[in-house]
Amino acid sequence: MTLGNKIQEIRTERHMSQEQFGELLDTTRQTVSKWELDQVVPDIRKLIAISRIFCVSMDELLLNVTNFEMEGVPFSCGVYKKGTTEIVETEKLALEYYAKGKHTMGAKAYKGSGDQKILCAVCEKDTDTEQVAYAYVAIDENGKEQVVSNCTSFDKSLGTEKLDRKILEKMDCVESFLVNHGEYPLHTVYELGIRRCLVEWNRGVRFSAVPEYIFVNLHTNKKEYIFQIGKQDDNVYCGISYNVPFDLGIRSYGQYYRLRNFKDNSEPFCCCYYDFDYQMPKEKYGIDCVKLACNTIGQSNDGDNGVWFVKRYSDDEIVLDGCRGDEYIFSRTMDMFERFA
Repeated sequence: MTLGNKIQEIRTERHMSQEQFGELLDTTRQTVSKWELDQVVPDIRKLIAISRIFCVSMDELLLNVTNFEMEGVPFSCGVYKKGTTEIVETEKLALEYYAKGKHTMGAKAYKGSGDQKILCAVCEKDTDTEQVAYAYVAIDENGKEQVVSNCTSFDKSLGTEKLDRKILEKMDCVESFLVNHGEYPLHTVYELGIRRCLVEWNRGVRFSAVPEYIFVNLHTNKKEYIFQIGKQDDNVYCGISYNVPFDLGIRSYGQYYRLRNFKDNSEPFCCCYYDFDYQMPKEKYGIDCVKLACNTIGQSNDGDNGVWFVKRYSDDEIVLDGCRGDEYIFSRTMDMFERFA
């Protein structure tokens, strides 16, 4: 029963018209009608007045009210997996990675709110021809939407295709988490140490879509998801990997989905593959990382072995020594589109 149903029941049991009921509550017949139709909710003073005038407890009025059942229930974010598809969904974003047939791999990004998310980017690669097709919606400097595309067949689905959440019901939920809306200040290195700060600072979503590129970097408790298209340099990168922080850096345990296109596939590390059955070895989660760091610290690290050591750090920033001389920077003040609790 809704609150409107309860108010109507109280009125009709006393054989009162909506106008008579409204007069006792110093309101109009039209307002009473809106209450009973659940178009408007009475404010707290009117609810107290109904309780006192008609000898009805607030519990009777408000408990088990069906139109309030979903109020205050947090949106359930999660990672869903089945066959050759994996979807990670947050309150504002969803990323889908998939393989179609024998020769097509793809990734999609949906943006919206709650269960209403619309396609904002798509990218597919033909593994036979090495051709990559993409399209995404960007926001230009005047705040207007602009479609960036090298494949017109994708353009029509942008802004119209919805994420079918019924598919999620048929998939296995392998991870779940909540979005933090409290905006609490993040801890410093001094307070938590390097390992825990690498986890806390990076857990969430960074999102940017401008005419030059679209970039999504999403870290859950277990995985890192990347969706990136750079129009100018033809840099396309979509992937999922397991990254485990330890006291001296981060160890990557494999990227089991990859769609890579950089400089028209002229770079030697360009490749594409997927293995949706990959699982991070549990026995390597903690102590093995520390042993590995102790054994190899001080040696040259080009990133090929999947270990990135701390190069320098302050209380608010941790810099890891990346591949081929570049740096991975983790900052406590890094802007996040969403943060996970």
